[in-house]
This record gives sequence, structure tokens and C-alpha cells, in this order.
Amino acid sequence: MKLISLNTWGCRVTEPIFDFIKKYSEDTDIFCFQEVSKGGKDKTDKGELKDVYEKISATLPNYTGYFCEYGEEGHYYEKSRNEIDFRFGLACFVRKNLNQSLAKTINLHNPEIKWGDYSGRFAAGSVLIISVENYVITNIHGLWQGSIKTDTEAKLEQSKKIIELTESISGKKIICGDFNLLPDTQSIQMFSNKYRDLIQEYKIDSTRSALYTKSLRYSDYVFTDKDIIVKSFSVPDMEISDHLPLFLDFE
Repeated sequence: MKLISLNTWGCRVTEPIFDFIKKYSEDTDIFCFQEVSKGGKDKTDKGELKDVYEKISATLPNYTGYFCEYGEEGHYYEKSRNEIDFRFGLACFVRKNLNQSLAKTINLHNPEIKWGDYSGRFAAGSVLIISVENYVITNIHGLWQGSIKTDTEAKLEQSKKIIELTESISGKKIICGDFNLLPDTQSIQMFSNKYRDLIQEYKIDSTRSALYTKSLRYSDYVFTDKDIIVKSFSVPDMEISDHLPLFLDFE
């Protein structure tokens, strides 16, 4: 079975990313996407498409789509919240011939909680979990906290919550997505202690493309149960987003 995880960057690199999706749909069973808009028209202030979900659905007619919206502050680009005429979140697309179902969705940010080490703005922070055959696929976009990629109270709690939620569902576990975290954090170590960390195991030196100009080169991860047979894992250098796609072939 093959899975691809990718933060789409709102499909700003429009033609190449849809060419990519169409090409790899020939043998990919599961797509896990982050930064997916739904239900709007035209583009955001930053050039993201407002109907990414609809356009991907049209590109993948033989797949079933699943969507989970980010929390209240999920989209942080528009000049005015009154201009937001779309939903923004995570999506999974699964080949229709596979036994599948939506398992759970949650938001990782509770605006009522005040953290001792951070009082700034939060964004993203959602989990979309689907069951596919005998696998539990957890697609996440970790909390954005002012570009902080190190441990915070909120991100430590986030890791705990994601693991507990994933473990509550029966099946072999695969956790993937944009964690908004660096590899040497305790928040990532919580996953590495329990699962195979394929970014570390395969010595991946970056998950960001050349379109990302900051120095921090990690954000995306794939973790699997230790008894899952990983046939291959790679992060090819493709300029279809400011993130690189993560390719997993497993059985």
C-alpha cells in the first residue's frame, strides 16, 4: 500500500501540484494533505486557492475524500476575518476500492486555555483520523505558534493528545503530516519513543523545498507502528509546495 503526505501550501504552485497529484494517483492508495481550503472561490491574500478540496476531488475521481476544518483561528492570512468565505483544514483521499471510514477529528487548540510560556496567536492544529483496511491513518497539522518550532507547553500537550487519540482506535498506526516541530524536541521524541521515526531512520535532511526561505528545514514527519513492514520511504526534492512530499510504501 502506498501513502503520500504533503502540506499543499494552499496549492499556490497550482499547475505543478495538480500534475503531481494526478501522476501519483496511478499507484497511490492514500493521500494525506494539510493546508486545504474548501468551499470558496478565487484566491486568498497570499495566493492560495480557496477551493483546493474541490479541485483535488475532481483530480481524484476514484477516491473518497475526508475533510477536517482547523479551529477558530485556523486561517491567519486574510486581512479581515469577514473576508474568509471558505473553510481551511486537513484532507485525506482514499482509493474507493479499499475498506475505509472516518474515525475521528479534533482541533488541537482550545482558545479558553492560557499557557504559561506563550500568549501569542495560534493557528492550524487539527487531527483527521481515518481507518483504511486494518490501518489507522492519523493526518495532522500541528499548532502554529508564531513560527516557534521548539517545545512549548501547548505542543507537549498536543503530542500527548495525538498519541492518546490514535491509540484509542484499533489497527496498525501511521501518523503523518506537518508537525510544526524540529526533530530534537521532546514533543517529537514522544512519538519516536513509541513508533518508528522514518525521518530519523532514513536520515532525511530536510522536509522543506527551495520555496521555503527560512533556515529551519524540518516540519513534516511519518511515524509507524514497529510491526508495520516499510518497503520504502523517501522525501523527493520537488518544488510543488514550500514543503516536500513524503512517500511511504508499506504492507
